[in-house]
Order: sequence, then structure tokens, then C-alpha cells
Amino acid sequence: MFIRDATQADLPTIVEIYNQSIPAGWSTADTKPITVDDRLEWFRKFEPSKRPIWVAEVDGQVAAITYLSSFYGGRPAYDATAEVSLYIATAYQRRGIGRQLKQWVIEQCPRLGVTTLLSMHFDHNEATRRINESLGFQQLGHLTEIAVVQGHKRGLVISALRIPPTTGAQ
Repeated sequence: MFIRDATQADLPTIVEIYNQSIPAGWSTADTKPITVDDRLEWFRKFEPSKRPIWVAEVDGQVAAITYLSSFYGGRPAYDATAEVSLYIATAYQRRGIGRQLKQWVIEQCPRLGVTTLLSMHFDHNEATRRINESLGFQQLGHLTEIAVVQGHKRGLVISALRIPPTTGAQ
């Protein structure tokens, strides 16, 4: 797997992978497909040195995307806290890519100034729960029945991982 910063040329593939997650109802509260135009301004707000979007390639094909978002509207007091989002193309699921990619994101956090990494997932998403537990995330909250996805009430689990700063960091 090769992980790199996403470019605007990747946006159609990013949107395609994201849209693949909608019908399954496991990883997004969006209920209808989005378009590249819908995501253009969103994409432009990411900053590789602080809040990057990465793509993971397998055999030269983009297989997954992950990105860090600022917490709570980007208010300055939360600068060291980021939420990780991760989406895997349907054809590449169940290959360990999710765990491997989230581990890679964790390793990038010190250089990005992230000391608290949040992961939010629907409470019926056992795969994400298992990955998070294996990587040391601790569940801090569970907002029960706050979303309706495909006619089912779903809760949101909020987990956090404390990231130690790099050696020698202030």
C-alpha cells in the first residue's frame, strides 16, 4: 500500500469511494450520493501540513481515502484535536487496509500537531469498533439513536486516542 497526499485530480475517485459507503449504511450519515462539485470547496479547505487528505493506493489504484478534520468548527482551543475519517472502496474491503491506514494516520499525528485523535462511528459498525480497540482508542461517548439510516435508528460512538508528542517536542 502506498499512501500519499490527495490532489484535486483524485477528487472524482474520492467522491466515488465515499458514495460507495452510502448504500451499506455503515459509515456515513449521508443518504444520497454526492457529486464532485458538492465536494470541491470541502476539498480546498484541507491543508496538507495540518489537516490533510490522503489516498491509499494498492497496485496503482486508489483503494481508500482518509483525512483529518478540525474538531468543533476549527475553534483555536481545539487545534490539537482532530477527527479521522476513513473510507475504503468496496472492492478492497476486508483486507486489513482500514486498520493499516488508521495506524499510519496515528503515526502522522505528532508532526501535524495532533495530540487527541477522535474517531466517530455508528454503533452497529463492529469493524470500526474492533479496529479502534486494537489501536488503543477509548470510547468516551455514545449518543444513542441520533441518526436514521436506511430506516433504522443508529447511535454514534465517540472514541479518542491520546497521541504523545514527538521526542523533543515542546
